[in-house]
Amino acid sequence: MKAPSSPNQSPPLAITQTPVSTLLWRTFKPDPRASLSHQVAVYLCLFFIVSTLAVLGVYITTKVIAAICGSRLRRKSEGVRRSIFENFKPAEDEAGTSESEGKKNASRPVIVGFFHPYCNAGGGGERVLWGAVHATLKEHKNVICAIYTGDTDVHKSEIIEKVKARFEIDIDEDRIFIVYLLKRQLVSASTWPRFTLLGQALGSIPLGYEAISKLVPDVFVDTMGYAFTYPLVSLLLNIPVAAYVHYPMISTDMFSTLSLITQLPKYIYWRIFALMYAFVGAFADVVMANGTWTFNHIKSVWWLNRLLSLAFDRSKKLEFKILYPPCATADLQKFEVTRPRQPIVLSIAQFRLEKRHEIILEEFAKFVKSDAAPPRAQLVLIGSVRDDLDKKRVYELRLLARELGINDDVHFVLEAKWDEVKNWLRTASVGVNAMWNEHFGIGVVEYTAAGLISVVHESGGPMLDIVVPFDGKPIGFHFSTDPNGEMTLATALTRAFSLSPEEQIEYRTRAQQSAAMFSEENFERVWLDRLRVLLMLEEYCRVDRISRGSPS
Repeated sequence: MKAPSSPNQSPPLAITQTPVSTLLWRTFKPDPRASLSHQVAVYLCLFFIVSTLAVLGVYITTKVIAAICGSRLRRKSEGVRRSIFENFKPAEDEAGTSESEGKKNASRPVIVGFFHPYCNAGGGGERVLWGAVHATLKEHKNVICAIYTGDTDVHKSEIIEKVKARFEIDIDEDRIFIVYLLKRQLVSASTWPRFTLLGQALGSIPLGYEAISKLVPDVFVDTMGYAFTYPLVSLLLNIPVAAYVHYPMISTDMFSTLSLITQLPKYIYWRIFALMYAFVGAFADVVMANGTWTFNHIKSVWWLNRLLSLAFDRSKKLEFKILYPPCATADLQKFEVTRPRQPIVLSIAQFRLEKRHEIILEEFAKFVKSDAAPPRAQLVLIGSVRDDLDKKRVYELRLLARELGINDDVHFVLEAKWDEVKNWLRTASVGVNAMWNEHFGIGVVEYTAAGLISVVHESGGPMLDIVVPFDGKPIGFHFSTDPNGEMTLATALTRAFSLSPEEQIEYRTRAQQSAAMFSEENFERVWLDRLRVLLMLEEYCRVDRISRGSPS
């Protein structure tokens, strides 16, 4: 028989396995006798704990999946990278870096990838791209530049030749690698007739994946504003991401154009998209804006940039910087301002809808038919066309000029080489820009550098950065498209051509002097400073990947 246990002996403890959720419920189960406020506090505490665990679980899962996918991408791209490096002989020294940085990087080639699906368009954005590429190759002898583009019908040599002809920029072709993208239509506005903003944004994700699946870069630089590619690149590859923002995909100005009563669904759609845009922008390590207008808006829209940086392993989040586009001011500033000019109104802008060429035509028609217009006044529209939509746009503008009865006074110059553009800048009297909230306006800088009197819309970069008083005196005119505005475009043209010869020379002289701040030299100086930071981050990310056992 089993001996009876002592009445003072404790029974053995039962070992049970209780789920964590049950333990949490037992711990935080509200007492029915407690007050309502106490019960609410308990429920909120429980919700916070569960939510935190869920977010942490999603974060860890995302990082693990991203690491696995990133490793596969690197292995897939390893053959292409090896082929590039075998044909590349890095220089022994690297200018523009510190001694310690040079020792670490001089013998190791680095691929800086520029994501620019329309690299052959020949516009202001392309001048920024090729200006950055030129400065990078000139300063860092161990860097290879990869250009991700959808211009599949153009050979590399043709692209380089066009850059030389359009911008007078010499590119070392041997250190350029073109990655052709087949899914560029996913970011075309024509592909998304409805929900265009969202469609282009989401379409850029598979396009970005196509880019990095063909070649994994060491640094990713987006020079067209496809911010929805940033999380993809940052999480999968763990490399630094740089954003050069020409124009935010959504800005605070856009909300002021909506009525909450009649356009509530669109307002909600834009608000949700703004939150998504803020999230993806947080993955950019270096942010550059092309002017004051863009700088103010992107800093406001990307408010999550610093907040989320701590959660995604970026120990050094960098402040936003203004980087004015490179403008060929040096040659243009050599033009004599005292030389008589022809009565030509010049417009330099791509033939896109937002450039509002129809306003220029309509207002020029009013001006040229007035008594204030000088004899033989002409309007010259210079611009590039990217696709069939742009060609259709030019055709419609030609029809409009005929309807307005000014077709003999209007000239269209398409795909002009830089020498031809300079000839028009040398002879024209007035430069005009009609875009609303133009993000910067390289063409306007070219007007001022060449000594033209600029007439621009009272918004965006032309008003805030370029056509501003110099030494307290004006260099041009601002016009409004508001019927109640102080000055229309036709009125501004009348004012410009009504200046006396002495006043015109004073305007032109001040304009030329003000253009010095937008020189190519200033662009290179600021860009190279940002690139230096990117290369430091690249070394940091590379060491981090190696420490985690990922391919370098």
